[in-house]
Amino acid sequence: MKKLLKKSLVLFLALIFVVMSVLPVAASQATSYSYTLDDEGELVRTQDAYLPDRTITNLGLSDPEDMIIDDENNAYIVDTGNARVLVYNLDDEKVVTQIDKDTVGSKDFEGFNSPKGIFLTKSGEVYIADTGAKTVFRFKKVNETKYEFVRRYDRPTAPIFADTNYEPSKVAVDSGNNLYIVSEGVYAGIIQLANSGEFLGYFASNKSKLTPQQVFLKIIYTKEQEKNSTLLNTLPSTFSNVFVDAEGTAYSTCMGKGRDLLKKHSTNGTNLFKNVIASSDAFTDVIADSNGIIYASDSKGYIYVYTRDGELIFCLGEEAGNNDVSGLFSSLTTIAVDNNGNIWTADGKKGFIQSFTPTEYATTIYKALQEYENGDYTDALKDWNYVLRLNQMSVLAHNGVAKAYYNDEEYDKAMEHFEIAGNRSGYSNAFWEVRNKGIQKDLGAVLTVVIILIVLSIVIKLVDKKKVLRTKRKQFGTKLKELPVIGEIGYAFKCAKHPIDRYYDIRVGKNGSMIAATIIYVAFFAVYMIYQTGKGFIYQYTSVEDMDMGAVVVGFFAILILFIVCNFLVTSITDGDGTLKQVYMIPAYGIMPLMICMIVTTIMSYQLTYNESFILTVIMLIGGIWSIAVIFEGLSTVHDYDFKQTVVSLIITTVFMLIAAIVVLVVIIMWEQLYDFLITVGKEIIRNVTGS
Repeated sequence: MKKLLKKSLVLFLALIFVVMSVLPVAASQATSYSYTLDDEGELVRTQDAYLPDRTITNLGLSDPEDMIIDDENNAYIVDTGNARVLVYNLDDEKVVTQIDKDTVGSKDFEGFNSPKGIFLTKSGEVYIADTGAKTVFRFKKVNETKYEFVRRYDRPTAPIFADTNYEPSKVAVDSGNNLYIVSEGVYAGIIQLANSGEFLGYFASNKSKLTPQQVFLKIIYTKEQEKNSTLLNTLPSTFSNVFVDAEGTAYSTCMGKGRDLLKKHSTNGTNLFKNVIASSDAFTDVIADSNGIIYASDSKGYIYVYTRDGELIFCLGEEAGNNDVSGLFSSLTTIAVDNNGNIWTADGKKGFIQSFTPTEYATTIYKALQEYENGDYTDALKDWNYVLRLNQMSVLAHNGVAKAYYNDEEYDKAMEHFEIAGNRSGYSNAFWEVRNKGIQKDLGAVLTVVIILIVLSIVIKLVDKKKVLRTKRKQFGTKLKELPVIGEIGYAFKCAKHPIDRYYDIRVGKNGSMIAATIIYVAFFAVYMIYQTGKGFIYQYTSVEDMDMGAVVVGFFAILILFIVCNFLVTSITDGDGTLKQVYMIPAYGIMPLMICMIVTTIMSYQLTYNESFILTVIMLIGGIWSIAVIFEGLSTVHDYDFKQTVVSLIITTVFMLIAAIVVLVVIIMWEQLYDFLITVGKEIIRNVTGS
């Protein structure tokens, strides 16, 4: 019996090992991380979007600069170092042919000098930008292995082209066979040529951006100084690549600083991306597939993938340095996509091409995006929910779910996901619909309540002919005002209505108190903090966890105290009549309009959409101007100043505040240095005494 049990156990364990050996093992082959954007626009880790697949190193490439893939999965690789274009079939993994002087065999084509860019048209024509030859070559496909030279596009002869540098590095062609050429050293824009070679102008030029220092210099400099100043010689970002998709839409990349380094252009060159998109300052290439998904590469080794609207889907990659790791690059020069959705790239320094295959996570997202574009909202919702099961915090997925719910008129659910995604615009649109339904549903009840209140008010007036209720209400208000602190706080409302008379009472000591003013300051600070952190989602941009509460509290009251002290000192010198106590009370009794407007704005922010945002702006503007006017009148009345004297005193007060802030800053820095010096000396003394 024991032997039978022993044999059975051995057989059972052997069966388990056999089953485990044939089961697939889930292990990531990614050599770099994938990133996406969170609800605050910061890059965060996400599931692997692509995994490195094939690394092809046996093609003898030298400094490959560009690549494009045709419908038959033939990759046209611009082999700059070898002055050729290699045609390689990605499916068969064989070299089909190459385009150079020997294979073309035309007396009009003497070979490439330094080819750097390539474009393939629907008709099979190949355009190659040659920087060294300062031209663009055009070839026609004769058969699988033969290409015939058609013509070259040399420097335009138009007078307007003038001394513009013409060294084509990248090229694209639209459906009308117009050429878009990126030339090295040209800041005016992308050179546009007709099929005949005629210069049509510059397409999508960049604008130079001035720094604050340059803006200031531009204001104070004369025209002659501007002309001779090297600080004002700012140049716009230069284009690094251009691409035209099957629909005729042009895309471009730039290198340098800016927020619009990747663009999708209209026919007149305008950037179609309305929002600022996540980008790189070292873009090298861009391409868009048949579904409108945009792929871009940068020289640092990163790959960026965007929706057709410019929303970042993924960012993957890492700088390899001198490490030979599959999927990492020393210099990523180009990007292309084959018919199977695989990304192909090239390393310009090490001379190899690398492919990446999309994971299920990536393909599901692409599928959901395409379903939404096709109007299949139900299927898109299923796929987006599947993506959320893989990554609960995917902003892209929450946006996708919200848009699908929105189009299915489930606006409450859409609002929920828009809020998680941080999409205030989408949330506003969904809330508009929810609010409209609520108004239609509750309008009758609201009107009924209003009518009842109006009728009740009329009835009370008819019944209370002797005004007993009104008299008691006034008596209660009078008693309330007679309370020491309550009445003095309520006095702020009177100051807002009649500042001259009420501040005169403060001046002669009839009204106002330090305690009431202090309570108003504390209340105003509390209202200010609620205004900063408690508005409705659409208008709330500041998170409590992102605020340095200590700095806010100290900063608020430090500025307030600094203003009071400096104004008192200034007015003491300039024959102002106000005491320090009165100067302390002036702002307190003047900020009531602004405080009320902050409360109203905070409450209304929960009921207004972006379309009514101007209402909140107007309310805050009224509150701010009203409070400034009241405080200004208070200073004028208490100090017995005219308008000019009040303005001068405020200017001097501001200057004193700046000087005081600088002095305090200098003292703090000196004290920190003294403290560090004393600590260092103390440690040295202890070490010398103890001998350790």
